[in-house]
Amino acid sequence: MSRAAYVIALATALTACNAPHGPRFRAAGRTTPYIGGTLHIASKDQIHTLDPAIAYDEASSYATHALFDTLLDYAPAVAGDDRAAYALIPRLAERWDLSADARRLSFTLRPGLRYADGLPITTADIVYSLERALRTVDSPFGPFLADVDGADEVVAGKASHVRGLRIVSDRELVIELVRPNVAFPYVLTMAFSTPQRADYVAKVGDDLRRAPLATGPYVLAAWTEGTELVLRRNPNYWDPQRGRIETIELRENVARDTQFLMFERGELDTIEHLATPDYLWITSEPEWAPTTLRFTPLTVYGSRMNVRRPPFDDVRVRRALNYAADKDHMIKLLHGTAVVAHGALPPGVLGRDDTLAPYPHDPAKARALLREAGYGPGHALALRYTTLNDEEAQQLAGSLQDDLAEVGVALVIETMSLATFATADTKLDGPAFALESWIGDFPDPSNFFEPRLHSRMITPDGSTNDAFYANPELDRILDAARATADPSTRAALYRTAERMVFDDAPWIFGYHQQSIEVTQPYVRDYAPHPVWVRDYSAAWLDLNPDDERQLR
Repeated sequence: MSRAAYVIALATALTACNAPHGPRFRAAGRTTPYIGGTLHIASKDQIHTLDPAIAYDEASSYATHALFDTLLDYAPAVAGDDRAAYALIPRLAERWDLSADARRLSFTLRPGLRYADGLPITTADIVYSLERALRTVDSPFGPFLADVDGADEVVAGKASHVRGLRIVSDRELVIELVRPNVAFPYVLTMAFSTPQRADYVAKVGDDLRRAPLATGPYVLAAWTEGTELVLRRNPNYWDPQRGRIETIELRENVARDTQFLMFERGELDTIEHLATPDYLWITSEPEWAPTTLRFTPLTVYGSRMNVRRPPFDDVRVRRALNYAADKDHMIKLLHGTAVVAHGALPPGVLGRDDTLAPYPHDPAKARALLREAGYGPGHALALRYTTLNDEEAQQLAGSLQDDLAEVGVALVIETMSLATFATADTKLDGPAFALESWIGDFPDPSNFFEPRLHSRMITPDGSTNDAFYANPELDRILDAARATADPSTRAALYRTAERMVFDDAPWIFGYHQQSIEVTQPYVRDYAPHPVWVRDYSAAWLDLNPDDERQLR
């Protein structure tokens, strides 16, 4: 979309959506949390599985986080302070400890923990789940356990048990690592590490994807795949401060504009991922302001260049494209719901260098660097750019196309479906210049640098380091940071890494997306979580009984 077309579309959207429509239903005014009610939410995507060793997409995580507790978790979300929610807290663990050399984790489970079926949870079940993630061919989580002593032998089929997983008692567990890893505790917040009983998994077999054994505040009540998933409070859950809402109904495959109409009618209790006209309208309505919640998830977006293929093997070209890109215009296209990126780390993550200014929009500097690299009049640079067949992604690609044209670079845009792009983007012979996006699994700098920029992530079968960038000095710094326990020393190492990557410019550093979620006024004690996003485990519904009859 050209800049002129964007201005016209914005004005049209604002004009079309100027009718005053505030919340139809109000809170009842209770002063203490109420247990009960049904929360209605929706997703534009479909849930594919509830097997914790397989589920990895965003839509599935809404359900798996409610179904499964893990040894560790994050502090509750605090509106306006995303960093507060990055703190690790014990969940199934009553106590935990990381040794001074960052190679041993010790856990003691809370007493009396039970599955939804009433049987006890033991440390043997945790060991089984971790080993299952290593052995399950379709599981994406095996690499997260690579540092556990003996994990490589299990993956290779040489051992029946992982040496580094040691059961001390039914409540005590020790995890031994082959190398120091300060970030490893974050891995144990992920749903795949939830306890699962071997006898239950053997009994249900492939049906585990539809018959999860819940350890969290909710259990699966019903699932019509592709249409609706229903969760209900777990009667055997250990924490009375979580799971106050009786039922959560998640509707799948609901288009964003349809969701907004349902929200206005009171058929949905929260809404996020708003379409542009709906976002512009609701953020202009004062009555919705108190329940419009802004947060910064763990995201980084931009464009990556395959540094092993011409012309991107020349750092002058990569820097030139960074100077050519107008990041401020990207933010305008996103209606201000993003901040400009200077590197891989989102705001608030340890080690982010807030003093490092992003590449400025400097077409003259870009043209000069391109001339140094041998491109200019008579030898113009022509590039192909691959992005998703998504409206927002294509608008941003069009903006980049305009910016590069200004410095004499012709850009041809091709689009792919998400499934095709996800496969092609990891191959050395895949797209050389493409959309770059990363949503962090946990709020540690290692989860942003290592998968995307460490040379060991370049593999023949597919690389998460899709710029195919290899820098031995960066590898050394990242390995040292992973083993460093002192936060200030560790942060300094990552700041050095940021500057190194900034100078080498394997990406056009774009932006960190910000998100909003809007709730009905009766959704209480809720804030979107920067890691879990839609975590309603501590929320409650302050519904007026008359309104409840209308809504339900």
